[in-house]
Amino acid sequence: MLCVPVRSILAFQSRTVCCAAIKSNGLIYPNHTNFTISKRYAVTDLVGVNTKSKISDFIDRFQIMNPLNKSKYEANSWILYEKLVDQIPFDQIMTKLDLPDTFNSWFIITELHLWMIFVRLMNEGTRGTMIRNFIMEALWNDVEFRSKKLATVSSDVRHRQIKELSDQLRGALVGYDEGWLNNDMVLASMVWRRVFNKECNDPEKIELVVKYIRKQMSILQLQTFDSLFTKKDVKWIKFV
Repeated sequence: MLCVPVRSILAFQSRTVCCAAIKSNGLIYPNHTNFTISKRYAVTDLVGVNTKSKISDFIDRFQIMNPLNKSKYEANSWILYEKLVDQIPFDQIMTKLDLPDTFNSWFIITELHLWMIFVRLMNEGTRGTMIRNFIMEALWNDVEFRSKKLATVSSDVRHRQIKELSDQLRGALVGYDEGWLNNDMVLASMVWRRVFNKECNDPEKIELVVKYIRKQMSILQLQTFDSLFTKKDVKWIKFV
């Protein structure tokens, strides 16, 4: 499944991944606040900065655990995932980097972009963590949906391969975090390992990805939570 050509089958077309989560009507409109995340901030829970007091975090947890609010966050998170993925410049990236036209390439590119969104969300405390988790649920729902269309394989084989992707994703998030928290050399090393599977001998291609990450992250740093989550005004920059 991981090496099955995807462009001719899926064509990265729009699809509905929201399922039951979207059935909960209504959107949540948080208060608009101007906020810029620090340059060095990670997506993982193990590395981070406490940006809120314990009291405000407790209030957030209390409000979020309201079933109605939680369902609205979930619906919005799934919608946000769909919009984010639909706008990723897959064709540009795969062409510029000479990546194989496979399901695995689609997943690695998607994974990188979601990680950048997670970095921004993790500065939102409890609600950011919850939104990240809902987006992860949407991702695996999408992976399941796409994998069923790619090849005729048994459910056991498909589930085993998806489990492998899950393990790789966890490692990739930590690896990108390490590069983000250190320097471009460490980040480039992660890009070489993950995006190119240690098979790229062209440093210019690796540099393209690192520059893309830095530019995109600088834009995300300036976005408010309201523009990102409520308005879903996220546009990926052109990959050049």
